Amino acid sequence: MKTFRLLTLLVLLLLSPQLRGQEALRTGDLLFQVGQASAFEQAIASATGSYTHVALVERDAEGRLYVIEAVPREGVRRVALTAAWGPYDAYRPECELDTAALLRRAHARIGQPYDEAFMANNGALYCSELIYECYRRSDGQPLFEAQPMNFRDEKGRLPRYWRRHFRRLHLPVPEGMPGTNPTDLARSPLLRRLGQ
Repeated sequence: MKTFRLLTLLVLLLLSPQLRGQEALRTGDLLFQVGQASAFEQAIASATGSYTHVALVERDAEGRLYVIEAVPREGVRRVALTAAWGPYDAYRPECELDTAALLRRAHARIGQPYDEAFMANNGALYCSELIYECYRRSDGQPLFEAQPMNFRDEKGRLPRYWRRHFRRLHLPVPEGMPGTNPTDLARSPLLRRLGQ
């Protein structure tokens, strides 16, 4: 029993900064993750150098936190933000944001498939593409800028993962095509990292 209490206390101490940070989160904040557990995450990290996933925060009227995200195999979904969602860095847009319109756009995309082809306007969305499409200025223009896509590692090589992935899809690698990735979004001057 004493060991169980000690382990519980240790887990709470390890998670407490993240859980305390949830109190400050609000609708429209962005959560960025660094994950390299899967081959997919490793391939993204080798091309972007940092973050492998991004999701938007929704705080409902009762104060419960959710994330709206695009994930492989499930597509665009809305799930509760719990400690099980994983460690993240939180960023906040430092510009005027119509959160009601943001949530309408995000909710309208729930159920769309994941964009394995990483191509614009194909009826599917990858994680940072969801953010790009949902965060808009009052004139309807995207808040974030698309950048030339990069699938190459730090040595300029195209990893085997991407070669196989796009060969399986019978598509060329969209190297240089306009797109987004979590790391580029996090570098936007329109975002401020929370807790710093």
